[in-house]
Amino acid sequence: AQSGGDSARRGVLDLVGQIETLRRELAQLRGEQERLARDVAETQRQQRDAWAALDERLRALEPVQVTVDGQTFAVRPDEKTAFEEAMAALRASDFARAATLYGQFLGRYPGSGYTPAALYWLGNARYALRQYREAIDSYQQLLDRYPRHNRAPEAMLALASCQLELKDGNAARATWRALVQRYPESEAAAAARERLARMR
Repeated sequence: AQSGGDSARRGVLDLVGQIETLRRELAQLRGEQERLARDVAETQRQQRDAWAALDERLRALEPVQVTVDGQTFAVRPDEKTAFEEAMAALRASDFARAATLYGQFLGRYPGSGYTPAALYWLGNARYALRQYREAIDSYQQLLDRYPRHNRAPEAMLALASCQLELKDGNAARATWRALVQRYPESEAAAAARERLARMR
């Protein structure tokens, strides 16, 4: 009877041991499950961050619509920022910096919708710096490449002013006459007529 009791006790102890082992395994599994859940949450967070960063980068490349000198066109955000930086330097009368920034802009964004305006304002910055030949080059590029642009008549008038500064009155007169002929209805043409009348 005693050996039967021993064997029953052993059976109970074995059962208790198995239950303990199962509990430990279950705790281990729960721990692994929690770790996996944390890993999944972290992976999802990293994915969300990566998507957000990609979305932000794509938005930074998305063209925006701008209107300059009566013309509307699409530009990249970095292009818009570069042009506005040059304009800010010009407005602050920092003509040397403005000339540098317009020059860099034209080199970096050769086909930009801002190009005619950049050429015009580069000419003005150079004029302010008394770089008359370089200013003439900017105005001439605008006139050759964008003869129908809103700034073209003003560019011609400014070009004639550069010629006067270079003591070339004959060239200035020829430019004023061409301006009156090419853009007769413009304000610049009215100014050119006045100047021609004064120089007679």
